[in-house]
Amino acid sequence: MSERRPLRVIQWATGSVGQISIRHMVENPAFEVVGCFVTSAEKDGCDIGELAGVDPVGVLATCDAEAVLALDADCVNYAPLYVDIDEITRILRSGKNLVTPSGFTYPAALDDKVRERLEAACQEGGVSLFGTGIHPGFAGDLLPLTFARLASRIDELVVQEVGDFRNHPSAAMMFDGLGFGRDPDDLRANPPRMFDTMGRTFKESIHLLAAGLGIDVEDYDFVWDSAVARRDVTVRAGSIAKGGVAGMRLEWRVWNGGRPVLIFRSFWRMDDETDPDWGYEDCKYALYFTGLPSFRVNYEPTDPGPNGDIGYWGRIWTALSAVNAIPTVVDAPAGIRTHLDLPVAQPPHLHRKSPGSRP
Repeated sequence: MSERRPLRVIQWATGSVGQISIRHMVENPAFEVVGCFVTSAEKDGCDIGELAGVDPVGVLATCDAEAVLALDADCVNYAPLYVDIDEITRILRSGKNLVTPSGFTYPAALDDKVRERLEAACQEGGVSLFGTGIHPGFAGDLLPLTFARLASRIDELVVQEVGDFRNHPSAAMMFDGLGFGRDPDDLRANPPRMFDTMGRTFKESIHLLAAGLGIDVEDYDFVWDSAVARRDVTVRAGSIAKGGVAGMRLEWRVWNGGRPVLIFRSFWRMDDETDPDWGYEDCKYALYFTGLPSFRVNYEPTDPGPNGDIGYWGRIWTALSAVNAIPTVVDAPAGIRTHLDLPVAQPPHLHRKSPGSRP
């Protein structure tokens, strides 16, 4: 990629993914972080470097959305735990491109009114919206679309994810959002809040994959089950008593010809010992192609992560899938953009002298 001026970016939210994004953009000369929006009064006025666990950089976080949107910026990296359509359209109308690891990978699968609002905001601001991440956003859409070039026929495609969450830092996401630690019967009767968010994001991703492969979606469904802890478990975000939910198996499925042909299967766990034991594999992500030929693709981290937190790399992947696409999105025509119409992203300055800090 030819040299260009640093792209001016606003970081929107500083949870675990937002902090990783800040560290990357501060270190990478392709970016200049010019502002940061937070919702916590404790973070208001703090230097974003300190919030991200690095040296101060001279940019202060603020709870004042109007002040942030008044800044001159090329793009907003939007990474809250829960998205707000009104907030997103407001950002787009302000004339700032938006990338996010929180869905919107294929808004054509959403309600027409939502999609139309997003597209109208893009056109009004003259900017683009792009959703990505690790899954959804890469493992279940861009990666299988790439490997599908090797196939003559696809009868079934399974995208499998194994997530180890015992070292995840966010109690808000793990316990309040996903419902780990709850009674399984209560969880079944009252599904957790994050299931609504995941229902939207995974539906988009699997419909993008279907569109990219030319598969008619005759039906689509979501099924899930939970596993309980066989012992009391202490994890980074809190504690789970014996008998509380410590594992989940989730499947999002596209049907064609009376059977599922595209399947997103996720195993999420807080401990190695759960009931039932679904026989988790070690590999983080795997693609299973059944057809001509049948083959498997898998990838996983090769490092245990800081303090043994293997899930940290998943958060790295989630954050950087969005941030590294910013130059491509800024250059794209105005409108909703997806993997089906964007060129292959060319991440800038990934090979550079390391300052010896965390990635």
